[in-house]
Amino acid sequence: PDPTGPVLWLNPHVEMSAGKAMAQAGHGAQLAWWELDDAARAAWRGAGFPLAVRTASAERWDELTASGLPVVRDAGFTEIAPGKTVVVEGGSGFCPLPCERRL
Repeated sequence: PDPTGPVLWLNPHVEMSAGKAMAQAGHGAQLAWWELDDAARAAWRGAGFPLAVRTASAERWDELTASGLPVVRDAGFTEIAPGKTVVVEGGSGFCPLPCERRL
């Protein structure tokens, strides 16, 4: 993924349909959006909302979920058991979290 843009990392241990993965990525993008101030939102909008979605390696997933980055946990109403962490926001371009916390 582009190292300057936000990245949403999918859980490598959870199987999801394409539709479920898209929905969870949308939730992750929304969480990142809510964390931004007005200037950062304007910058992301002006750049065309760049965003990458990737599946993390098992080792990377463990690091990401322990990092304090925003996470999406599934409510369990469809394909995934409730409470599973399915997406971690871990980009660098527009998310307000400090770059040094990016793994």
